[in-house]
Amino acid sequence: MLFPLTIVRNAYRFLLSFPAARVISRMLDEGVPVGLTPALRYLIDRKVTASERAALTPIDDLRSRMATRSDRGPLVFDSPRPLRAGEKNPVPGPVKTTEWRWTAERSSITRHWGTFLFLCAKHSRPRTILELGSCAGISACYLAAASSSSRALTIEGSSDLAKVAAANLREINPKAEVVNAMFDDALDQLLPELSGSLDLVHIDGQHNRVSTIHYFERLQPHLNRGSLIIFDDIHWSDDMRRAWHDIAQTPSVSHAIDVGRYGICVWEGSACFPRQHNFARYTGEWRDENAPGQLPPFAD
Repeated sequence: MLFPLTIVRNAYRFLLSFPAARVISRMLDEGVPVGLTPALRYLIDRKVTASERAALTPIDDLRSRMATRSDRGPLVFDSPRPLRAGEKNPVPGPVKTTEWRWTAERSSITRHWGTFLFLCAKHSRPRTILELGSCAGISACYLAAASSSSRALTIEGSSDLAKVAAANLREINPKAEVVNAMFDDALDQLLPELSGSLDLVHIDGQHNRVSTIHYFERLQPHLNRGSLIIFDDIHWSDDMRRAWHDIAQTPSVSHAIDVGRYGICVWEGSACFPRQHNFARYTGEWRDENAPGQLPPFAD
């Protein structure tokens, strides 16, 4: 049975599917990488190919098995205090135990948005994928399933969750790597060797402005022209909306695309005038924690 909001979203997306197709075409004309086209179209029509569905099914199975586990759930850090100016590494919050179902279905990326990540990674063909914030490794599984030729790394501060993520990733792509460390410590270790090959980054750690911008700035010297930086939960709070507003105006970003849950930046690397695209108005996948169900703004 569909919930009323789901019905509204589906109807809204269908009504705007034709103008959305024109907008995608316009975005391509303006220089948005062609590799993003399948992911953007998926947000409208929910269609994947048979081979893509075959690659995604094992992740669905993995999530279902995790959700039905009856043993003790993983230990995770509660929300850490946001970084302060000049700080490295957040102070972790208290450790707590979560239920497996919560970890599989609420803490982890949904199937819909996981498919979106998969398509971004598959069609942009990155040499190296880096994720900040593994949780149970479900989002990393979507990214790592996209290409066996890409190197996929994900960073997780909780040792319990890092073990869960590593076990899950082994089922999907045995070559994927989990780094159990606080973000800044891991970046100190990884960035020197990744410089020149870092083509796709998924930032899904601390959902606050100061921390998000801090990690974005740390990564900038190691990005290539055309690299994708995907920011999770840009409409999580007023603080995250301010973070996205600042990020989208970064002079070395050629395109900043708001698709609802995610904000996607295309890195230029040199001074340019960032083009901002509000694609969330077409997807029916807006997210506003302070006003659930609110329609997206109708202005770029």
